[in-house]
Amino acid sequence: MVHPQKMTKLSWPGPFPKWIDFLYLLLLAAYVLAGAPLVPFHGDESTQIFMGRDYYYLFQEGDLSKILYDSAWSSRQDEQHLRLINGTVSKTIHGWLAASQGTKLEQINGHWDWEQDYAQNSASNRIPDRSLLDAARLASAAQLAMAVVALFALVNISIGRQEAYVASAMFALHPALLINGRRAMMEGSHLLGMTLVLLMAAWLLQEQRWWKFLLLGVASGFAVAAKHPNAFVVALVFLACAALWLYQTAKIPGQERRRPVQSLVGLLAAGGLALFIFYLMNPAWWLAPLESGFEALSLRFALFQEQIAIFGGYNSLIERVQGFFRYVFVENYQYFEAAQWADYSEITQQVSSYEASGLSGLSIGGSAAGGLLNLALTLVGGVHLLRSQDIEGKYRWLLIVLSGGIALITLVATPLPWLRYYLPVLPFTMILSAYALVRLAAICRGEIKGRLMRLGALQL
Repeated sequence: MVHPQKMTKLSWPGPFPKWIDFLYLLLLAAYVLAGAPLVPFHGDESTQIFMGRDYYYLFQEGDLSKILYDSAWSSRQDEQHLRLINGTVSKTIHGWLAASQGTKLEQINGHWDWEQDYAQNSASNRIPDRSLLDAARLASAAQLAMAVVALFALVNISIGRQEAYVASAMFALHPALLINGRRAMMEGSHLLGMTLVLLMAAWLLQEQRWWKFLLLGVASGFAVAAKHPNAFVVALVFLACAALWLYQTAKIPGQERRRPVQSLVGLLAAGGLALFIFYLMNPAWWLAPLESGFEALSLRFALFQEQIAIFGGYNSLIERVQGFFRYVFVENYQYFEAAQWADYSEITQQVSSYEASGLSGLSIGGSAAGGLLNLALTLVGGVHLLRSQDIEGKYRWLLIVLSGGIALITLVATPLPWLRYYLPVLPFTMILSAYALVRLAAICRGEIKGRLMRLGALQL
């Protein structure tokens, strides 16, 4: 039997040209894009498209005063509230798409009112124009498709090509990622920003160049601007790199310490650039960045409290652990968080059409047994990653810190049983599961080959 710790990296059976990678990723991207117009509607899509009016204020009217943070909350309070608690990437794209279609500012739909039902929101012009909604969804799905490519490149660099194929397929076909990433919300840009930061970090560890530090800074600023919780990913990436280089500095004597020290300086520069990019992409913060930041944190906390009061949150650590297992390893679909949406005929018809289209995805899970299998693969992949001698230590360190860190932060910080709050954990479970599947397949293949060879020797 082949010992997993001594296993060498696998090669494809027979010639397998690199251009196949491009074709494979193109097919996955096409699948992601194809289902975008069919995904069931969510009220937050209305809100995100409504926020696109900031594009008009800034780029058509040139009136920055309508966007800058107003500490007195003297006007447009609903707009300022949404502006502070949400990212800017998606809404800017939505505004640009609306303007490109010739839509006037006053024609953009209103934000979704969660105190009204579907019919009332529809009657008060809170559902986006269909052509604008489709365009916004395609833009979001395109970002999700780019995240698939980024994940493939990350795994290919850090672990291996076969694992990259499996992990990217899991990512592109996961129903929860498809539902949320295809919608005209922040999740497409959120996942793209997250995977870009991870890829830039792996690329930087592969070979340190000054422009790679700059790319890490740009990707980090973009990621947090896309959705604020990406700050956890960025912080963990910088922490992992800094700890690695500090460890190297402590072990290297004399003059040879200069390179790790230079790396730490480069990381500080990347952090400064990330802050600048985030600030640049948040014009509402330009006048009072610190006050705006504290206000955003306060509003986000208040929103969580409001959501918990309405929908019910976790009351104990056991409930949080159960929720983590359910939404990371078992549940593949959650079309809406508000229970009354199950009574809206428009939504139930859209769900039925989406699931019948063959474009709703495919994933391990969906039941308790599937969830346990999913968990087992993740744990096997994680343990094997810790022990592996085939993967460079710097990549193992990066993946271990990020996987464990994001899982712990999500477990502790997630207040509600909402599947989309657990999306940041999924790329890491997929990477570890893909690693486990490829390793287990290699072990099985080696075992079968050994038995066939022994059988042939006995026959001779």
